[in-house]
Amino acid sequence: MKQQITDDLEALLAVLPPRVREALERANRGDQLLEVVLDLGRVPEARFLDHELTLSEAEVTEEDIQYVLERISDFDADNRAGIARTLHRISAIRNRKGKVVGLTCRVG
Repeated sequence: MKQQITDDLEALLAVLPPRVREALERANRGDQLLEVVLDLGRVPEARFLDHELTLSEAEVTEEDIQYVLERISDFDADNRAGIARTLHRISAIRNRKGKVVGLTCRVG
């Protein structure tokens, strides 16, 4: 069974840091995109139906994570947030002090 992603991908791309968004646009595989992973100190990755792609050799910074946090709704008790009027979900990974150190942005 082939899975087809049909939701408003532009809404998800709009909350991502420009270098990540541009790399995804260059990949031109939006119909196959499952999620984007932004973990502090690691390279950003995109996960597609059939493979993973490193989006930049530059590691994710606190500024990258803050960029996304400023553009999404607040996280609920289970560390998930959404993008208004879409089914996209963003999950946060927090350190022991409660600071967000990673984001998984899942296409809805």
